Amino acid sequence: MKYICKSCGYKVEEDEKIMGYCPRCGRDSLVENNPLIKYSIVVPTLNCDTEVEKLLASMKKENIHKKRDVEVIFIDAASSDLTQEIIYKSNFAKKYVYYGVTKGFARLKGVYKAKGDIIINLDSDVEITKGWFDAVKRATKYNNIVAGYSPHPKRGYIPRVPIWVKGQDVTWPFCNIAHKKSVFEDVGLIRDTELSEDIDFNYRCIKKGYTIAYEPKMKVYHNHTQNKKEFIKQSFLYGRCRYQLKKRYPELLQNQQSSIKNFFRLGFGGLGYIREMVMPSE
Repeated sequence: MKYICKSCGYKVEEDEKIMGYCPRCGRDSLVENNPLIKYSIVVPTLNCDTEVEKLLASMKKENIHKKRDVEVIFIDAASSDLTQEIIYKSNFAKKYVYYGVTKGFARLKGVYKAKGDIIINLDSDVEITKGWFDAVKRATKYNNIVAGYSPHPKRGYIPRVPIWVKGQDVTWPFCNIAHKKSVFEDVGLIRDTELSEDIDFNYRCIKKGYTIAYEPKMKVYHNHTQNKKEFIKQSFLYGRCRYQLKKRYPELLQNQQSSIKNFFRLGFGGLGYIREMVMPSE
């Protein structure tokens, strides 16, 4: 297998690479030299073996592993459970491990490693459905950015608390979204942060003039929070996320009073907002 360094362009043989690093420039920027790849699926992971097993099973059911123009990239934050082993045994997904990294960094690295012209971000706790990949191909043919439909398998679609910019909602999550690589080349890479990396990038895209299209047939089941403890934790994190966004982009939450009120109605979102204000994490 030949590799190519995305930093210096050097072509590397299998026996030349040093722990995934380029022998010429020393950077962690080697990718397989496969010109057939058109679609890159990027998934950040951390101690989620059960979820990853379901995701990979859904990909095999839809024959993703047989498509020569698709690559699946997992960016793992040094999981201590069976996550890495399950990915390795899949025989079609690629795994890169980085210690102590944020979700934003993982997605950033995934984009950097991707060889496809279309980069699809998924979460580890989703399962793709019948026709998902066909919908991705069809929608990205005419759109630069496409967000899919991501309901819970039992509870259905759970509405988000929107933030409106130029008539568009910037809160589309990266659990099921596709971008043309040219978007990253134009807007820049995903922010290295644990919270709000998706909203942050969406906002920058919309400010640049991009439209986020919606394709309901690009459907995944999102097996996210179900118990009360996890729901409270997630609401708390969302509140922290909103405060981080306010610090980075003071103009973003102006005239969004209804959204802030909705978060304070959740209570725990408001507590998270206050916590981040008093003890900022970035």
